[in-house]
Amino acid sequence: MANYSARFIKNFASISAPLRELTRKDTPWHWTPEHARALQTIKDSLTSNMVMSYFDPAKNTELVVDASPVGLGAVLYQKDGKGERHTIAYASRALSDVERRYSQTEKEALAIVWSCEHFHLYLYGNPFILVTDHKALEVIWNNPRSKPPARIERWGLRLQPYNFRVEYRKGADNPADYISRHPILTQTSESTRAVKVAEEYVNFVAEHATPKAMTLHEIKDETLKDPILQKVSAHIRDNTWHKITGDTQHAKTLKKYRQISGELTVSHTDDIILRGTRIVIPASLEHRVLQLAHEGHQGIVKTKTLLRSKVWFPNIDQKAELTVKSCVACQANTPITQSEPLRMSELPEAPWLNISADFYGPLPTGEYLLVVIDEYSRYPVVEIVRSVSANTVIPIIDKVFSMFGIPRVLKTDNGPPFNSEQFSKFAGHLGFHHRKITPLWPQANATAERFMRTLGKAIRVAETQSTPWKQRLNTFLREYRTTPHSTTEASPAELLFKCKIHTKIPLITTTCECDDDHIIRERDTNAKAKMKSHSDMRRHAKPITFTPGDKVLYQQPKQNKLTTPYNIKPYAVAEVNGSMVTATRDGHSITRNSSLFKKIISKTKDAPTGQNEENERIVDNEDTVAVKPRYPFRVNRQRPSYLNDYELV
Repeated sequence: MANYSARFIKNFASISAPLRELTRKDTPWHWTPEHARALQTIKDSLTSNMVMSYFDPAKNTELVVDASPVGLGAVLYQKDGKGERHTIAYASRALSDVERRYSQTEKEALAIVWSCEHFHLYLYGNPFILVTDHKALEVIWNNPRSKPPARIERWGLRLQPYNFRVEYRKGADNPADYISRHPILTQTSESTRAVKVAEEYVNFVAEHATPKAMTLHEIKDETLKDPILQKVSAHIRDNTWHKITGDTQHAKTLKKYRQISGELTVSHTDDIILRGTRIVIPASLEHRVLQLAHEGHQGIVKTKTLLRSKVWFPNIDQKAELTVKSCVACQANTPITQSEPLRMSELPEAPWLNISADFYGPLPTGEYLLVVIDEYSRYPVVEIVRSVSANTVIPIIDKVFSMFGIPRVLKTDNGPPFNSEQFSKFAGHLGFHHRKITPLWPQANATAERFMRTLGKAIRVAETQSTPWKQRLNTFLREYRTTPHSTTEASPAELLFKCKIHTKIPLITTTCECDDDHIIRERDTNAKAKMKSHSDMRRHAKPITFTPGDKVLYQQPKQNKLTTPYNIKPYAVAEVNGSMVTATRDGHSITRNSSLFKKIISKTKDAPTGQNEENERIVDNEDTVAVKPRYPFRVNRQRPSYLNDYELV
């Protein structure tokens, strides 16, 4: 401190020589009257008219502050025209018992508040530079977006009348250090009401940040029992965060508190730790606070928002996410949009080896249309039937097979005729493989389902024009069979019969000019790849992975307004075959596409607060009522019944 003003003290080197002798290593400590006289001479010089000067409002002003464990110190300086600093005034005061228990950051901030108000007569109305040796305060006061601890936040209101900029300088260059360590022992009346306001604010925040159904007394008791929080409290008071070392779980937890040490405050009336204006919850109360925050079964975002407005504890976001994700009631009532990438089937080796069958109807006449379509040539056969029973369907299919031959594979859905014992015996009798697609997933029978859309349009057009639809059906089939398909670029009739079919449009020749099989196969592959890329990008499809043993919820049909999107009783995954998942519950087994299942997490006793889920990120889908994909698309008429009550926009 004396060296800071040494240039204004005559014969300073000679006066301070006895004191410098005591600082040498080989000199034993022995205080004599000579040293006392030297010290007193320096004190008198620091307060002489050679060092101190009158305040000039036109000069640049600096206020240097410091805080020690026992007191506060401040020195008011002004620079003259030559850039030399002249002392205007010194000030110091002792800390009260409560203030001594503040963290170091809070003590340094208190030094700023007290010194500004102490030198109010000089500082009010003019800009000045405030110098501190505490780097954190430079960030807090110069950044209006920073979130300081509760006390410092309250003190910030008291500094609103002053126009200053905080500047950091290392402690060795801080002349206020000495007087902060040797303060005036008597405290002024300034420490009565003004100081109590900050303590009252901290107590107010602590009381009103307490979650409902949980008392402040409970939090205090559990905080005192929590060894981690007790160490955190000691680090806050003594500013010993740098002593936290090691890679143990205990040290890792303390390092998380060290990252936010500038925001932590200890309420000295009840020993509760605050982060800003939020209570730091002990580990023993974390699960209870999470349950209180999720009591209204809000989504992930709102649950985290409610928690973060009141309390804080390490990994609060991850634990809140796990709480919501493991809540079966929430998961059963929150529909999600999930789609797997399309699985494109390969083109069969030859025509009429792989065929698909399905029904269109019922029509207003009570009849159905049985559609059989070749997956290689896309050649359709449509038969009118009055019933969908196995006794009616089997003869019709037998008739079709007698005209075109017995296929190798017949693919159908799980409708009543195809799921019957008679049809199974019929397939064994003729020797073809009957492949049933995943239940309630018509996309697996895409060739037949896509043809249904075109067929339905032709029948509706006939009805609109008051034309018998049965007559228009024959016209439609004739035109469809002779029109080049968009995928193979060849007509179905050409690929199946190797010749062209005559229509009302005349032909020059009937000689078949069909492309080679490898050209058709290449066109089919390219078209399917383009279709898959476009569909997967539009639906934001991504693989859905399930493993045997996973707990899942099944998407159920909606019966009324109170029906949950998912069945609230979980199933267990028993078998996974591509996108087809088989799940069981109480001896009951269902097989569905993976998109109809929703994976849930079960909280174990070993990890009740989500410590094992720190790195898992969850897409928030709270308060979702209807599934609304990003891109509009038209809905097929043959939609599964379980989607009838959902609006796809």
